[in-house]
Amino acid sequence: MHKFRTIFENVRARTGMYIQDATYRAAAAFVLGYDIASEGGVLVGFREWLIPQVSGGNNLAWSALVLHVAFPEALDPDAIVASSPETERHAIDVLFRLIGEFDDVRKERDGLRKVYLDYERWLRAQDWYDSESPQWIEPL
Repeated sequence: MHKFRTIFENVRARTGMYIQDATYRAAAAFVLGYDIASEGGVLVGFREWLIPQVSGGNNLAWSALVLHVAFPEALDPDAIVASSPETERHAIDVLFRLIGEFDDVRKERDGLRKVYLDYERWLRAQDWYDSESPQWIEPL
């Protein structure tokens, strides 16, 4: 198991021991900081793995995509996550569960390559996508 998986599981299980504010935003910032300190090795491909799962959000950061997974029916996941300690806890649990699932996929043979191929297939299936154009962001 990667060292970060152990650290992230500890943060998930005892969030208040590691992060002053036990909120999703603070947990996401912790993960981002860890990723930056690891020179981007932890989350490389994570956003591209999430986009096909939520079937959208090509214009969103991974932290926003996680909220769409955590609250799939919500029109405004940002408002939902901040609405109670229970929704914050749920979002934190989903964040660390998704990172674990992603890491499992990435550890498979050619895992990261498959992540990017799946993302490219998803992109090509979008009616707004033009492989000849550098504009790969969903229209508003």
